[in-house]
Amino acid sequence: MLKVAATKADSPENHFLYLYKMVQERESFLNNEAKIVQYGAILRYFMKFLQSSEVYSQQVMSVLYWVNIKLGDIYYEDALQKQDNQRYFLAATYYNQALLYAKSVEEKNRVLLILKDIYYYLGDEEALVKVEETWAENHTKEEKFAAYVLLAQNAGELAVKAKFLEKALAEVMAQDESFYMKYQDTLDILSKLSAVYELSGEGEKALRVKKLRENTLKLLN
Repeated sequence: MLKVAATKADSPENHFLYLYKMVQERESFLNNEAKIVQYGAILRYFMKFLQSSEVYSQQVMSVLYWVNIKLGDIYYEDALQKQDNQRYFLAATYYNQALLYAKSVEEKNRVLLILKDIYYYLGDEEALVKVEETWAENHTKEEKFAAYVLLAQNAGELAVKAKFLEKALAEVMAQDESFYMKYQDTLDILSKLSAVYELSGEGEKALRVKKLRENTLKLLN
């Protein structure tokens, strides 16, 4: 949990940090309704006095991240208990805001994994795929290939599976691994991609992939 060192002061930023510190100190005594009011007040103060700033300090960014996380968690837990779509939407709104202020990979992944669950519950396939792609892109260069392969394996729709396999293909071609491993991975992805395009009735794409696989095999011989 974020701890801020702040005192009540004249500057809007210091007062913003002070407000967060005060809510933190009394948080354990507040029920969820009171937390929503208190953290909502912090966000309203930010929008009124600080939002117009071109640059925010790291402390302000961290506070914004955690305030949105806390509000998202409240609505998400409530939505899970009540299976209330409106609360899922509210949770997603706050989590998406938190994502804007996340600094580390860990902070981003914490949000993305929850958003993935929310959009799954809501049946929003487009938003789900977007979050999954953002999650994969959040990996290092060396890890992106495996991330896209995993997403392709778990994808339910052929179009989504093909999209992630194409992403995996692009990543493996850009990797600096050994020649043999690189082209073995390439052949594996091309085989899977060809099968997906054939199943989805996309003959031209399947033919393109098959020709690419044949050319790759020639490089190995």
